[in-house]
Amino acid sequence: MSSATPTPQLVDVVHVDDDGQTENVISDGSSKRGSTRKLRSIVWDHFEKKIINGEQKAVCNHCNSKLVSRQNDGTKHLHDHMKSCFMKKQKDINHYMTKLNTVKDDKGHSKVESFVFDQDVTRKTIARAIVKHEYPLSIVDHEGFREILSSFNPMWKHVSQNTIKKEILDLYENEKAKNLNALASNQSRLAITTDMWTADTQTKGYMAVTGHFIDDSWTLRSLVLRFQHVKGSHTGLKLCDTLFNCLMDLHLEHKVSSVTVDNCSANDRMMEYLLIKLNKDDLILRGQLFHIRCCAHILNLIVKEGMTVISDGIAKIRESVVFWTGSCKRKEKFEEFASRSNVKYDKQLVLDCPTRWNSIYLMISSALQYKNIFLRLKDIDGQYKCCPSEEDWQFAIILEENLKSFYDVTELFSGTKYPTTNVFLQHVCEIKLSLQDWLLSPCDRIQHMAQLMLLKFDKYWQDMSGILGVACIFDPRYKKKFIEYYFSMVYGGVKELYVGKVVILCRELVEEYQLKFSPTVYCFDYTVVADELDSYLDEKVIPRMEDFNILSWWKTNANRYSTLARIARDILAIPITTVAFESAFSTGGRVVSPHRNKLHPSTLEALMCCQSLKSEGISQFATFLEEEQEEQDEQEVPEYPFYSPPMFLTRFAIYLLPTLTTWDKPDNLK
Repeated sequence: MSSATPTPQLVDVVHVDDDGQTENVISDGSSKRGSTRKLRSIVWDHFEKKIINGEQKAVCNHCNSKLVSRQNDGTKHLHDHMKSCFMKKQKDINHYMTKLNTVKDDKGHSKVESFVFDQDVTRKTIARAIVKHEYPLSIVDHEGFREILSSFNPMWKHVSQNTIKKEILDLYENEKAKNLNALASNQSRLAITTDMWTADTQTKGYMAVTGHFIDDSWTLRSLVLRFQHVKGSHTGLKLCDTLFNCLMDLHLEHKVSSVTVDNCSANDRMMEYLLIKLNKDDLILRGQLFHIRCCAHILNLIVKEGMTVISDGIAKIRESVVFWTGSCKRKEKFEEFASRSNVKYDKQLVLDCPTRWNSIYLMISSALQYKNIFLRLKDIDGQYKCCPSEEDWQFAIILEENLKSFYDVTELFSGTKYPTTNVFLQHVCEIKLSLQDWLLSPCDRIQHMAQLMLLKFDKYWQDMSGILGVACIFDPRYKKKFIEYYFSMVYGGVKELYVGKVVILCRELVEEYQLKFSPTVYCFDYTVVADELDSYLDEKVIPRMEDFNILSWWKTNANRYSTLARIARDILAIPITTVAFESAFSTGGRVVSPHRNKLHPSTLEALMCCQSLKSEGISQFATFLEEEQEEQDEQEVPEYPFYSPPMFLTRFAIYLLPTLTTWDKPDNLK
């Protein structure tokens, strides 16, 4: 009988790993879990031992990485891998999110939502925040900014300035293409406003070209189309070439209805050259309504003309404001004395600024509120020797009353959104009537001021009355009766002449649009032209309502008045101002911030234009914000999620770690 084959003896070798744990290693070099001892290091919860190509490997359960696993290697290198394993971090976060993102649906059933971090989405979010808040591109290199983002999500990989710049340029090109396609397919015309910007060094000039239109859903929209670098001197020909090239590049030269510019000789020359270059057959009434002068600038020039004769009358008030705002100690003394006198100190004294005429109004208004305080401090403080006389105060009261109408109308003209054109005629006429009343003032200074301002007003009134009158006709609350009422006060006995000019302009518009859009009807039945306009004018005006939406009215009645609706859609989109609220009262220009002045013109254009793009949560640059501003001492609730730098960082926290409700990270993510 042959003897049985002897069983090879296995010799257990006890190996102690880096964690102080033991494992059994058999003598033939393979490793297995013994009956009494196991691989007790927690790292083995994430690895599996496998023989690959004859070698023993530790395979990561998360990322499938294969690490050496010889009997004497220990587990330190496995622990190091777990600290940097991208997939494990993702699973840790997903596990945390899954626990916290359990929500109930409409039927009350629990539903688990998981979160997957996306580097590309976060990078785009940073690009949009930089665009919106004018952060410098270098913010992505700031150590503190990087630390914050890493603390929100350790998987975030930092990006460079060049990367974020490319992201912004891509965003601009993509959104520009979308908006140009929308403009091309839109049935209405495009009104243009231009505004010149300068760099802080005054060595670079930029032309902002903004398009305004009413889209197919009858919503007024505005988009910054170009922010073009203008090289060399800003002559009329140079400005014309810049604007014309912009229109040609965007294929908009056939869709322009008007161009609104401020009042300067270079812009006048630009408009003359532009009319020569453009095909007049493509323009409304061959260009009769093409050149629109900025009403906010006109009001600025009118008031500036009047301010030249009142400087002496408010000198003492200005000196008093300078005295009591010249040091913190005097400010505190003034405020303390007002409190002891039971005068509510809810408005600070304002010192006027030479380039902002509204500051004169604000200075006078704030000083008049504390008139009695100034008079009492005159008797208490021996150093205060510039207190205004009673005559000075009376002049200030009259001046404040007169300037308030200009202040309110300028706010309307240049509020942070562009209102439709129909709302302005009433306010312009009331300014004219106010100036006429000032001529009867018992104060010689006011009379002289009114004379100068009326001369300036009349110089520009003829340029404004046409477009404002037509827009008013197309307001179903006003129509012809409204124009007749105000023109009777402005022109007196010759009102019919000027009302007739506006009506003739409307008839010419109807004829042109009928010929262009309904040539067959126009050729065979000329009475259709007159019937539609006369039918509209003969209808009773609708009651005035504070929340009346003229665009909604025309959208609803477009089938009844198809030609008039087309005209209204083009006319009501024409803005009569080029400036935003902050620069409306200023005689200075708009200035590019220092950190953006250093950028290449193409990058700067992308940043400025992207601010007007509506998609993907970017707010618009110059439109659709609230018309009226809250008082300066009231705190507004942020309207947008990226309202301030702290909110900006909070937004990133919400995205990078959506369920994070406090600033403390969970222990398993630290």
